[in-house]
This record gives sequence, structure tokens and C-alpha cells, in this order.
Amino acid sequence: MQAVLKYSLLFFCLAGAQARAQDAVALTHYVFATFTNGKVLQKNGSTDAANLNYNVLSKEMIFEASPGQYMALADPEKMDTVFIQDRKFVPVGSNGFYELLTGTPYPLLLEYTCTIREPGSDIGYGMSSVTTASPAVKSLIQSGGAYSLKLPDGFQVVTSASFWILKDGKYQKANNAKQWMALFPGKKEVISGWVRKANTNFSKKQDLVDLMKQLQ
Repeated sequence: MQAVLKYSLLFFCLAGAQARAQDAVALTHYVFATFTNGKVLQKNGSTDAANLNYNVLSKEMIFEASPGQYMALADPEKMDTVFIQDRKFVPVGSNGFYELLTGTPYPLLLEYTCTIREPGSDIGYGMSSVTTASPAVKSLIQSGGAYSLKLPDGFQVVTSASFWILKDGKYQKANNAKQWMALFPGKKEVISGWVRKANTNFSKKQDLVDLMKQLQ
């Protein structure tokens, strides 16, 4: 492993048994089903390769340092792009990483989020978002439990996603037709026409990638 990865990390080590059981564990709070080959492109032009995955709960990019050890990459502000399989992720400050869906003049991005239902909570209660985490969820993250391949028994994960368009140097919401039309006022007819024709589902990334193509 190259020097940048060696020294730019936060240590969160897991039990070897958890690592060996990865293939049998549903990684509900990670984007990918398993850790897979990836590459980190730094802003200084250097690159580092590792087995990577994105932790939606902690909003950190995690890599497999060695069997039984999973670590969070530090200093994301120094990273340009993280490549995992054929997908790209870019750091967005305190919001972690967004998946870059298009290379268009106004890029379309996807933010992964999750909600945690704590042990013993009833349906509709005890729900805590990552951004307003309850003490139990904060404790889970601080203890390193969020880095495990499997969350402790009783914690349930509900994943969701939000779409953003980077325009005028700002990330702006793009989760419905009204928001798209506000971002592209000169393309209202194109947007409304395509949404009707394609029956666009604003929760599906491919549908929004196709919509963005119509605006080029």
C-alpha cells in the first residue's frame, strides 16, 4: 500500500471473524455489497489503490488495510475523486462523499443517506437520521461499531438517496421536476416534455441521468 494510504487514515480495526464473514453479511450501511478494488485520486495528482467501500452511516470512505482491519481514509478534502468499480465519488465537506453520475457542465450527483432504527424502538419512533443522530447512534459511531461489516443486533437500517446538481459553485437539490425547472428555467418545456414521455422516476438515478442528457 502506498504512503498516502499508510499515513492518511483513522484507525478502526474490526475482529478477524467479522472480516472473514464478509461474504455472508449484508452490508446494509455500505454502498457496495462487498469491499472491492478501487483507487483514490488526490488533488496533487497522486493515486492510491485499495479495496474500498463507502460507509453511509459514518459518511466515510473505508478501505481494507489487511484481513480483519478496516480503516477510514482521513483528509478527504485532499482527495479529488474516489473510483470504485466503474463509479466515481467526490468529497463534499461534512456531507461525506457524493456519487458523481454525470460529467456534464452541471454535474448530477447522488448523496446516500440512511436512517437507523434503534434496538427496542417501535415503528414510527426511535428513528434517528445520520445528521441528527441520537446518543445511541453517536455512541455506535464513536465506539467504531459503525465500521463493522454488520451492525449490532437490533439496529435496523433504512437507506435513502438525494440528488444534487452542482451549479454556480453550489450543490442544489434536484429531487423533483419543480427543482429541475428552477435550476434550468430556459429548459422548462424540455424537462416537462421528457418527464411525461419517459415517465421519469425522480428516485431512480438512471432516469435522472437520462433527463440530464436531454439538457445538453
